[in-house]
Amino acid sequence: MKRDAAIDTLLDLHESVLDQGSGYWIKLEAWRVEVSKQIPHGIRYSLTLHEP
Repeated sequence: MKRDAAIDTLLDLHESVLDQGSGYWIKLEAWRVEVSKQIPHGIRYSLTLHEP
């Protein structure tokens, strides 16, 4: 499978916490999983916004 720079960047951001000011923050998680029909790129991710 050909490497995809965008997917590599997403994986590099795993467990990143980004301050949004006023006590708000974003957490990003991304990890590889088995490729399937439902997950053709083999990447699962979560992006959550948290409040103070």
